[in-house]
Amino acid sequence: MVTAKSTSYAPKGNAFVGTEGIYNLPHHQGEIDRLQRQHNFILSSTGGLLLSTPVGTNATLRILDSGAADGTWLRSLAVHYPNQKWSLHGIDIGSALFPPPSPDGPVVDLQKHDIRKPIPGYLYLPESFDIVHQRFLVWALKTQEWPQVVRNLRSVLKPGGWIQLVEAQWVDRDTPFDPVKFPNLAKMSEMQKWSTAAFGMNAYIAYELEDLLRGLGFVNITKTSFALGYGAMAREEQWRVASAYMSVEAYRSLGHKLPHGGIPGVARTPAEFDAFLDDLRDEVLKHGYAPQLNIVIGQKPQKELRASL
Repeated sequence: MVTAKSTSYAPKGNAFVGTEGIYNLPHHQGEIDRLQRQHNFILSSTGGLLLSTPVGTNATLRILDSGAADGTWLRSLAVHYPNQKWSLHGIDIGSALFPPPSPDGPVVDLQKHDIRKPIPGYLYLPESFDIVHQRFLVWALKTQEWPQVVRNLRSVLKPGGWIQLVEAQWVDRDTPFDPVKFPNLAKMSEMQKWSTAAFGMNAYIAYELEDLLRGLGFVNITKTSFALGYGAMAREEQWRVASAYMSVEAYRSLGHKLPHGGIPGVARTPAEFDAFLDDLRDEVLKHGYAPQLNIVIGQKPQKELRASL
């Protein structure tokens, strides 16, 4: 019998027990459905790729997912790599999304931990993981927090182990949308820049992952990129409509966070903001939106000068 271990049980219904004061997107039970659909959409866009790190060993690979939510990504590993033996572990700042124990699926150990803080030894021993993975924390971490977060993840990585960071270039810093041809996509970029800058976050972190890993002593750094096509640009027809709706879903929660006067150039009131998101969804469905998804890996050296890191 297999079970999913967790530190707490998910509440019934959509009661808010999350951490939206820290995480700038919804972090409550109703988010599970969106995250699972997002995960499947990413698999469609990447041709089913979950890891670009080396796999395929007879030994059990011990893996940690940072920002694991309900453990969807971890459970997906067992499905997509059935011949690999896994020891699956995840951490998240809140336990509200952790599922209750289940007899179905692989064993997944989920623990509550704020990754901005060092990972304590009673939770996970130093240098005990073969692979550490983290995806889509652009709206969760402030700009200055990224180096320390990666250091914390590095501390539990075995010498020779791999880290994988996954972020999307949501805002194209080189080729912005033409506001005449794509008025709502152009507004979306302004909204994305506002929703990160207003909370001290970095909208362009996906461009900086390689330098971040290099500066923290990782070697054999490699980037694999895919177009994350929404709406008319979806890789598979089955995702054309669903992804257009998905492209605006997460932003709905920003409506109640609008400052006085709204978001400059986007919307002045929550009602205007909702109307903008409806128009954006329709524009994505008609023209598409395809930010580049960057999967960046780096290897922790077998031997290193610890005092310098």
